[in-house]
Amino acid sequence: MWKFPAYVLLLIAAVAFGSNYSGSLEILVKAIALVVGAFSFIGVFGLMHESAHGHLARRGKVNRLIGEALSIVVGTSYTGYRIAHLTHHARFRTERDPQEIIYPRKPKPVTMALLAVAAVIGAPIFLLVRAPFLAFRQKGGVAALRGPLLAVAFYWGWSLLLPAAQWQFLLWTILAGWVLGSMNDIVYHQGLDDDDTLAASTSFDCDVFGQAFLSGANRHAEHHLYPAVPGPRLVAAAEALRGDLQAAGVPYERGFAVAFVRRLIGNPLFLPKSWQRKVGAND
Repeated sequence: MWKFPAYVLLLIAAVAFGSNYSGSLEILVKAIALVVGAFSFIGVFGLMHESAHGHLARRGKVNRLIGEALSIVVGTSYTGYRIAHLTHHARFRTERDPQEIIYPRKPKPVTMALLAVAAVIGAPIFLLVRAPFLAFRQKGGVAALRGPLLAVAFYWGWSLLLPAAQWQFLLWTILAGWVLGSMNDIVYHQGLDDDDTLAASTSFDCDVFGQAFLSGANRHAEHHLYPAVPGPRLVAAAEALRGDLQAAGVPYERGFAVAFVRRLIGNPLFLPKSWQRKVGAND
């Protein structure tokens, strides 16, 4: 849990520096500060993801309280996110998977449009809309929406306390976090096999970045194979399992940015491989 105060301090420093800097290469420096702050925001989400799997505390109640607190920063319903994400693992690539766009099977133009949107703003749509909706539908009442309601109060308070320049930079930082988070998420599964196999999950070798800001979720195939293993331990699991996972068809990538650009160029709508083969056959 030392990561959470580190993320907060890094986010504060990025916002304070980026909002006040006016020296040479101003646009570039502000952009770097924006990305650093966005990574910190993504890091908070990564901790909430670990909490959803029960990895942040030995006692379930303590783990849940931590997750609820993190959900306020993220702006989502912890209850809804946990329901959706654990169902994603249990019902991966089926009609009951609430995180996968290609299921339930919709008309191809609709699915193509949804995948294109998800590549850029899929994360905020899921966190701000889908997760709270699932929480309200399954649990009902205000308690299920506690995270979003407290998040509104939390950020409204900061809007009153912060100078206008810093508040605006904070909003841009959160927006950048959502966009970068969406780009990360899209290359975990999309553009790969469209069935429930390990070949439908990408594993990324960027362990320094992955441990610093994703709490190990970059080892995504390993995470789906062993969701009960905390993220920091997945690096050792990846070293032991790599040969077997590659034989099972798991794609390995060095980093998210290169993977995103490669798939964007080769498959602009991140369609499943089976769809790509059908399109090529028709051509």
